[in-house]
Amino acid sequence: MQASKLFCKIIPRKFLTVFLIYTIIFVGLSILFSDRGLTQMEDVFELSKVKISVINDDNTQLSNGLESYIKSISRPVEIKRDEESIKDALFFRQTEFIVTIPKGFQNDFISADQPKVKTMYVPDSVSSQYAIRLIDNYLNTARLYILAHPEMSLEEVHEKVITDISTEVNVSFINRFNAHDTSLSNLKGYFNFLSYILIAMLISMVGRIMLIFNNKDIKMRNYCAPISIKSYNIQLILSNLSMALIIWLIFVVLAFVINKNTFNQTGALLFIVNSFVLTVLCLSISFLVATFATKNSIDPIGNCLSLGLSFLGGSFVPQALLSDTLRTLGTFNPIFWYIKVNDTIADLTSITQATLQPIIHGILVQLAFAIALFAIALVIIKQKRYAHK
Repeated sequence: MQASKLFCKIIPRKFLTVFLIYTIIFVGLSILFSDRGLTQMEDVFELSKVKISVINDDNTQLSNGLESYIKSISRPVEIKRDEESIKDALFFRQTEFIVTIPKGFQNDFISADQPKVKTMYVPDSVSSQYAIRLIDNYLNTARLYILAHPEMSLEEVHEKVITDISTEVNVSFINRFNAHDTSLSNLKGYFNFLSYILIAMLISMVGRIMLIFNNKDIKMRNYCAPISIKSYNIQLILSNLSMALIIWLIFVVLAFVINKNTFNQTGALLFIVNSFVLTVLCLSISFLVATFATKNSIDPIGNCLSLGLSFLGGSFVPQALLSDTLRTLGTFNPIFWYIKVNDTIADLTSITQATLQPIIHGILVQLAFAIALFAIALVIIKQKRYAHK
């Protein structure tokens, strides 16, 4: 058990600090995201008002009514009428939308000449499009009243238009998220983010350990020991596996400490199983990286892999928001399958053979990735050994 004993001596001296740093960061971010998620559930819709300036050159009942309506639905901003001042107001965002009602607007409107108000607005401004729709809504409604009731005064038309377009309805959203769904959603977010931490941590720890054991002097010393190479390698693999399982177990316990009252919920056990498969997968990735990385390159490689695989796999951004191209490329990313399984687990309402089928499929794909990566690592290690002989 020489290799295992040496392994146990190295871990607390070299990597306890690394483990604590990663764990503290992970727990802090998990708690932060968990609280943020709860806050977002309490958000409500609030109508925003656009900064609008009106230049009324007509000064008639219709134009005054339109101006009054615009100011009632916006944040009116007074500006100078010269061209230079108008451009400056838009450039410095003093106002977002300028409406100019030309002289003779009312007469043209009544005679059905389709007059148009002149508008200027900040390029690519979404709020300006909203303002255009409101103005069109007012004018179209006014035109209907004028055509249907030509005897009606413009003052009455304005009052009826305001009454019509100011009608509000109460909208209520069905809150399908109850306490159970919220806590399970937080648990899913925790295990999704776990993929990033596990990859980064295991590559950093396993990679450095393997670099130590691959040191020429240590390797020659171990070859002189009364132990076969096969036994030496098995001890090394089992030691790394034990370390990874301990780390996994700690993070699983933390998951249910941070997200209280979730252990007995539907799917909680499946999250644990999926994270266990992820740990084996990360260990295989770490073994592979350790075959070609150096002491100076192991951390940059670990950071690039953990960030790249996690981001493209949907750990930070929901997979539903990824483009079709990224989702297609994601099928070649083992983390994509891990996140996909987590998403499926979070949507479970009951556990049946049909609901378990996509979960089992995703887990088998991850295991296939783990076996393939581990086999590649073993082949490289064997090739290196023959090269040294």
